[in-house]
Amino acid sequence: RSLYDRIVHNEIKIKDDLVDTAGTKAAAEAAQRGNMLMNALWSIVGGYKQAESHEPTDDAIKLTLDNLHDRAKGATYFAASDPDTVRPMLELIWAPLLGCFSLLFDEYSDPRLLDICLAGFEAATCLSALLAVGNLRDVFVNSLCNFTHLHSPATMKPKNGLAFKTLINVALQVGNHLDERWLEVLRCISRWELLQQIASGMPTDAVLFAGAAAAADKGKAGAALKDQFKRLSGATAAGAPAASGDIGGVPAAGGAKSMDTMAMSEASIKRAHIGAGGKEEELQVPADIINSVDTAQLNKVYMSSSQLDSDAIVAFVKSLAAISLDELRDPRAPRVFSLTKIVEISHFNMSRIRLVWSRIWAVLSQYFIAVSCHSNLSVAMYAVDSLRQLAMKFLERDELANYTFQNDFLRPFVVVMRQSQAVEIRELIIRCVSQMVLARVNNVKSGWKSMFMVFTTAAGDPDPTIVRLAFDTIEKIVREHFSHITETETTTFTDCVNCLIAFTNNPHSMTVALNAIAFLRFCASKLAEGAIGDLPEAVPAVGTERLGPTRVVALDQQSDRSPSKAANSQPSATAAGGASDAAFGAQQSTMKFVDRDEHVYFWFPLLAGLSELTFDPRVEIRRSALEVLFDVLKTHGGSFADSFWSRIFDRVLLPIFDHVRAEVTDTTTFTSERRRAQEDAWLYETCTQCLQHLVDLFGQFYDLMQGLLGRLLELLASFISRSHASLASVGVAAYVRLINSCGTELDGQTWREVSLWSSFCPFG
Repeated sequence: RSLYDRIVHNEIKIKDDLVDTAGTKAAAEAAQRGNMLMNALWSIVGGYKQAESHEPTDDAIKLTLDNLHDRAKGATYFAASDPDTVRPMLELIWAPLLGCFSLLFDEYSDPRLLDICLAGFEAATCLSALLAVGNLRDVFVNSLCNFTHLHSPATMKPKNGLAFKTLINVALQVGNHLDERWLEVLRCISRWELLQQIASGMPTDAVLFAGAAAAADKGKAGAALKDQFKRLSGATAAGAPAASGDIGGVPAAGGAKSMDTMAMSEASIKRAHIGAGGKEEELQVPADIINSVDTAQLNKVYMSSSQLDSDAIVAFVKSLAAISLDELRDPRAPRVFSLTKIVEISHFNMSRIRLVWSRIWAVLSQYFIAVSCHSNLSVAMYAVDSLRQLAMKFLERDELANYTFQNDFLRPFVVVMRQSQAVEIRELIIRCVSQMVLARVNNVKSGWKSMFMVFTTAAGDPDPTIVRLAFDTIEKIVREHFSHITETETTTFTDCVNCLIAFTNNPHSMTVALNAIAFLRFCASKLAEGAIGDLPEAVPAVGTERLGPTRVVALDQQSDRSPSKAANSQPSATAAGGASDAAFGAQQSTMKFVDRDEHVYFWFPLLAGLSELTFDPRVEIRRSALEVLFDVLKTHGGSFADSFWSRIFDRVLLPIFDHVRAEVTDTTTFTSERRRAQEDAWLYETCTQCLQHLVDLFGQFYDLMQGLLGRLLELLASFISRSHASLASVGVAAYVRLINSCGTELDGQTWREVSLWSSFCPFG
């Protein structure tokens, strides 16, 4: 209270204000009267009214500064390490700093003054970034980007080159704190490199990669490139992110024509990149200024990306990918500078921990998918080849157990293979994947899944060359490297089987389809032998459980004969499968497969795929699949438990006959005799062979399948009771074959059931 009273009675004033207060007041009143008189005179004559000045005088400013200096002499300074202490001061002084530095930089060219301004910009930018004041950091970074004059290179001066160097220094010092501002920094670097390339007189990327697209109509104007330049320049000047849109598209507002009707000359490309006006004076690039920053300084930003922290590197990659997409947006004038830098920084950062790398690759995978589907074929092929380089490098590293990084890394190949409309791109992908898998087969672990997905997609490709090329690789993998497929993950076996089934359905090559069926027999033999690893709940076959005799259909007993060679040397895959069984089926299986999901998962895709092929419209495929299906069951059926046989009967064998019975009904009567004859030949041939094989199978494994006798008799009864004479005769023949095959195995009770069943049949 006493302090307040003292201040009220003894007000704190500057020394000069205390001198001659009365005289000062009288002088002020006299000056006011003089001003009023002058204002009245000016109002009469209509002249300019002198504005009143409220600015402090120079003497007042000097006295104030002296007083502050005197008070500061006795002050105590403290070193503050808490950002909260500095942040309020920065928020208070940033606007005067920005205005002062900007004004001096724009108005003067004195080297010493410019160095001080740029040092202030650098310090303010770094400080705001370190203090996490995002809005101030963005303001200073955008100001530096504008000072480079990259949006108007014809007006560049040496001080603009100094501003660009300052921007590079900021990126190197506080790269961990730039976040989305990396977009502006990387855009300036890309722009600077383009100007360096043009100043050197070398052809630009746009000239090289647009050559194929421009060949159809050479010499057209560069309207699309001008649109691209306006977008890039405007974004650089305003600090805005790149515009979004389809990677291969042309902006509708630009009014550009299609790629086939719009071509680019080198002059048009340079004009579009340097200045939208297109005047000669605007095309002059100041080479001395552009070359003041060499390529090594630009590359240092990308090389130092390996020093960024986990969040910063992800932001860096996102920004670089966005810049690259903007460079590649127009298919008539693409640039691959940022694309090559993406490959480089991927190499630099591939040694990061897997969790961080997975975040990086989540961004890059989408980027490579977009660029690999680019409408400019040269750019797309360049992207696929770049992806191949990264994949080869990544596969050099061993994959940790229970991780699927390889599968994630190779997934872009699968997506591009499915989405690309260019035959050349799909063929290049097959060649790249083939090279990778054969060169790094010892290191491939979870990557097998993506590779088989690529080949499965290729099996349905409309181009026969791609189908043949893909199957050649599959043939080599299965024949020479089968042990590597299931070395890490046994479920990859099913991917291999599904891939082979896809090749059997290809409409282009009968040889490929038959060889694929032969390899399915090969896979069945490996599965029965236990060659794909330890299956859960698989029990060894002991003496108390009887294994059925192994039936081998062999035309050649050479054990070193591969399934593929066997298929090529015989008219169908049936004979080829026999040769395969001779090599792999002569040994008795040591595994006992039961009705468990784990065992069904491996066997049923293979068996069900062969079952579906029995109704393929191609006679050779239908006959071969039928023979291979039942030969596999007869050869390896002894390792199936009775419960497993029951599952096979329900899900593999019976569906075949359901399809046959559904085909011959009153609703499928054909008006064309020729058409009906073709269908009858197909149905009766397939039906007769299926029933014969099923009855033989039942007789061979009667001990394991005797519980299915009643259901087999019901199946035969459904044929015998048909009004269709041909189908009924097929059923009768199968019934007679069953009695002849199993009659000696039936006991008295079973004979009574068979006799009772036959009494209700039409022939009984």
